[in-house]
Amino acid sequence: MDKNIIQASIEEIKEITELFYQEKKDEAFGRLDKAIGNMMTVIDGLFSYKAANADFELDEEKLTNILKDAMNALQDGDVVLLADILQYDYLEYMQEIVESI
Repeated sequence: MDKNIIQASIEEIKEITELFYQEKKDEAFGRLDKAIGNMMTVIDGLFSYKAANADFELDEEKLTNILKDAMNALQDGDVVLLADILQYDYLEYMQEIVESI
């Protein structure tokens, strides 16, 4: 798994969460669509990396729960909660993963 791909996704999500915190919802949602695709690419890559590297620790349940929580916040229209989940759960976990690769 290429750390640069993960890092680029992290930076993209950081920018989007900042837009949500600044209440620039239209711009944030506009960028989120592309970012979700990039997030899925990263997550798929991490699952493949784990399959090929038995010593790589990836908490699939934690990652799945983070994504479920984010989707629920998105469906509820709670952009502050969505931004918090992305910032404090998803991004922090992705940063841990980058450091472990």
